[in-house]
Amino acid sequence: MAQDRIAAIKLITGEEIICNLLELETEGSYTTLTFSNPLRIQLRERRRSKNYTLEPWLCIRNNSTHCIDITKIITVNVVDDTQVLSDYNAFFRKKLELKPKPKVVRSADNIGYVGNVNDFKNTLEKLYNDTDSYEKPKDI
Repeated sequence: MAQDRIAAIKLITGEEIICNLLELETEGSYTTLTFSNPLRIQLRERRRSKNYTLEPWLCIRNNSTHCIDITKIITVNVVDDTQVLSDYNAFFRKKLELKPKPKVVRSADNIGYVGNVNDFKNTLEKLYNDTDSYEKPKDI
């Protein structure tokens, strides 16, 4: 099969995926279809311009090559719709863009530090001792 041939595959499980078809291999009576970059096609019930969404087929690793037995496939259709191809390519373009990691802003150790208790105690004692006698509380 030609490289970069995008196709929609309907599996016997009911899932529909869109992927890049790579190769059809036959070993005796066992035939497998090899593909890469699969995305699950989910239909949406809402009335919008697009009635589908694309999401990763496998949650763990989605960008490697996969093989599936052709007995697990109902049908394979080459995708010619430009909107679907554009959405498929946009999904991987977003994934492949290398966005710089945000800079970690380290706060200084003294941010939020007002002082220790002993410094405040000394300052308050000086203020207390410097005040006139009529401002001092009588009960202390």
